[in-house]
Amino acid sequence: GTPGGGAEAPPGAYAEADRRRLCEEILADGYVQSFVDFFYLTHRPDPNAEPTPMLDGGAGREIEVPPEEMLYVRDNLTQAENARRQGDTSTVYGAYSNLAQHFQKVKDPKTGVYFYEKCLEISRLTGDKRGEMAANNDLGLIYQGMNDVNSAIKFHERHLELATDGEVPSEENVAAKELIKVYKKVAGTKEGANDHEEAVRYYQKCLEAARLAQEKRSEGMACYRLGRAYIMMEEPLRAISFLEDYEAICKELRDLEGEGQACAAIASAYQMLTNDEKAVEYLDKCLSIASETENLMAQGEANCALGVIHNKRGQYDKAVDCFERNFEIARSTVSGGHGDTSLVDISRVYLGMAKGNAILNQYLHVINHDIKALLVWKTRGTLHAADGSGGGSK
Repeated sequence: GTPGGGAEAPPGAYAEADRRRLCEEILADGYVQSFVDFFYLTHRPDPNAEPTPMLDGGAGREIEVPPEEMLYVRDNLTQAENARRQGDTSTVYGAYSNLAQHFQKVKDPKTGVYFYEKCLEISRLTGDKRGEMAANNDLGLIYQGMNDVNSAIKFHERHLELATDGEVPSEENVAAKELIKVYKKVAGTKEGANDHEEAVRYYQKCLEAARLAQEKRSEGMACYRLGRAYIMMEEPLRAISFLEDYEAICKELRDLEGEGQACAAIASAYQMLTNDEKAVEYLDKCLSIASETENLMAQGEANCALGVIHNKRGQYDKAVDCFERNFEIARSTVSGGHGDTSLVDISRVYLGMAKGNAILNQYLHVINHDIKALLVWKTRGTLHAADGSGGGSK
């Protein structure tokens, strides 16, 4: 019980007493703005509360602020207000930045944004370019965490603009690296929605940011995605230009998997241009790399694409070889639990069609050149070239 034998205080009573006492002290010390902010911050709805039916006319459950957190918030608010009166803007900025970081840590990013915006406002009013760059970067990062990519882009682009104007390469690099991430995210979303023109626009921005940041791997990724998007837009010549850049970057980085990916995509572009020679050249390179890296999926896809080209060109034996390898790889992949059974079904259909074309081709050949072999095939159900015993038509 409580001293004097009274009833025990309900849970949260001491925190409530602390909150009231601190509010009164802040006001008594003459910090009016700090009182207003402190009162709101210690009475705001809990941003991490489980969804519950709305109480008190639509307000959510009120946040419970531990006493040590109240002291931290009080100290930084009053320090900022006092420093503002004395014209010490760097201390004001520091106090608001402390609060913004604190609210990020306690998973209340919206309140974090409020204080970072105060930092931005102070830096603009005082012409503090370094502070303005830092605030824009912080706002960009916090919006990224909130999955608000458009707001993140706005602040990171402003950060880059300030760094470029002020000729601060280190800050340009920081802004460019963050822009790579957000541009890539937007481009991927556009690509997923089949909006390839917008995807190209953002991948192009991503490429520029990667070059500015001197991030070779990100530059390669942007080139690859641009090439792929242009293939989807049926602009193979443009695609090849970016994909060749990607291939060169992969060679520079000794990224064999990426190089194989580049070769497969370039082959697709050449197929679109009906340049089978170049398509086969790149598919052979892709197959060689996929064998070296033991990438079964890539081996299967390359064999399938080669089979299609050989089949189209009437090279049916070559087509059957490629489709047989594709079928075996598909069976092996699915039996290992790495694919859907439809993969085997499709591979079987391709192989069956290629074999059918090969048999049909032999059938047409013997009609014109080898009557005896045709008669043997009709009786035995198998076709072979006539041997020395009376072969050839008379």
